[in-house]
Amino acid sequence: MNAAACLLACGLAVVVPACSRRSAEHRASPPANDGKDVPRASALGSVMLSLPVSAYHVSIAAADDDVFYLLTATAAYRLEPDRATAAMPLDLGAGAAATRSSIVFWSQGAVWSAPKAGGAPRRLLPLPERPQLFVASAASEDFAWLARGGDGRFAVHAPGGKGARAAYTSAGSIDAAMLLGDAVAFVEGLAGGQWRIGRVATRGGPATFTALRKGRAPAMLTGRSAITYYDGAGYEVRRLSPDVQREETLSRGFVCTPLAVAEPVVYCASVDGLFALQPGAPPRRLVAGSAERLITDVAASARRVVWAVDAGQDSVEVRSLSLPAP
Repeated sequence: MNAAACLLACGLAVVVPACSRRSAEHRASPPANDGKDVPRASALGSVMLSLPVSAYHVSIAAADDDVFYLLTATAAYRLEPDRATAAMPLDLGAGAAATRSSIVFWSQGAVWSAPKAGGAPRRLLPLPERPQLFVASAASEDFAWLARGGDGRFAVHAPGGKGARAAYTSAGSIDAAMLLGDAVAFVEGLAGGQWRIGRVATRGGPATFTALRKGRAPAMLTGRSAITYYDGAGYEVRRLSPDVQREETLSRGFVCTPLAVAEPVVYCASVDGLFALQPGAPPRRLVAGSAERLITDVAASARRVVWAVDAGQDSVEVRSLSLPAP
């Protein structure tokens, strides 16, 4: 979620609580590490872009070719190492997402697709109401979206025929989502403070779920071949199989929100900085953090990690750190 969960563009009903939780987790959680077993952070990363917009109203999407896209309400920015940033003015609003070749968004009663390479947007299908957010993958052209109907119920929708179809309608709330292959994984909040993670194919059919859990629900889901998320109740980073039936804990006692995955590495942000988490190894700090400059979103490729920083009121700074070759 991208974003992303504020991957998941902050500003609409399903996303604002996630963004609020993220800020609270940054400030209230215990330190991710005491600093004794990690190398001293030696770089802040290079600044790719600064904009006079709120860091909580943007999201970052990674492409397979080591290019990243910053999505704001009014434009998409192509961020490429050693090249000037290219701005594409678009009426993205909140909740846009990036597929392999395009940016999908809602505007003027319809779903649109704008080529990442530039050019005029194309109208895909009519949709009277703005979705809560779109979910997509850099590995395909598929996308889906979350919507809240007039009856207050949350649902997962996907393109179908000449319009849209509901793949799943929730009895509670849907607090975060991601596209994983031909399915949408989502966090469902239910009565009594319970939550679970579900999976439903974009073409529809029965949804499958994890067992019910209690406490603070995850604010975002991410990954390519599995579902990775941060369970704030136990300060745990967890990985869930695509069928949501098998789960493992990657780290305990460690704050990781927001997060991004460039498998097998999980990149975790917290008030203490930006960390790399690899299976079987302790978290390694890449960049030192600050309570005055919170990281609001992260994206990663095999060669680079890019993050958004709250640089002050209505100000975002996008930074980049190149990664050593594997």
